[in-house]
Amino acid sequence: MVTKSDTEPVQIEIFPRRFLNPDTAQRLLDEIYRSGGVLRIMIQGPNLPRAVPYGPGKGLPIEEHKNLLLELGDQAIELRVKVGRIGLELESEEDIESVRAACERTLPFSFDIKKRQLFHTKPTVSDYAKYGSEVEDKRILGLVDPKAKKERNLAMLSDSRGDS
Repeated sequence: MVTKSDTEPVQIEIFPRRFLNPDTAQRLLDEIYRSGGVLRIMIQGPNLPRAVPYGPGKGLPIEEHKNLLLELGDQAIELRVKVGRIGLELESEEDIESVRAACERTLPFSFDIKKRQLFHTKPTVSDYAKYGSEVEDKRILGLVDPKAKKERNLAMLSDSRGDS
């Protein structure tokens, strides 16, 4: 018997106990993406500064944070934050266990996975201001940063995963 919870997407949030290095974040996202069933991914954390914010070197560029790229599927996304939380929308409840297994294989420290509503299902005021009354792709709802001065990183991954 198919129930409503079996057919609706489920949203979860992964809370690692530490910030992830770019290499660890890359490995984790690769494992999660390979496990399948992922509809949307959102990465959150504090901003990586582009220049020294205070002290004797104030204003000097930080070369260490330059060109940090995460590759997911056929897209490369510039990493602008320390990875502190990862939000996922999965096709079904069964995919949660494969995500948990990917986290256990990849993360050398503890983590929590919480099931909760993360992504908007209706257009927000910011969505309306940016896209108008009709949004063609519902996956981008609620992902607009109204304070951003320029276009933020938003990647749309194709359905083909290159598993051939």
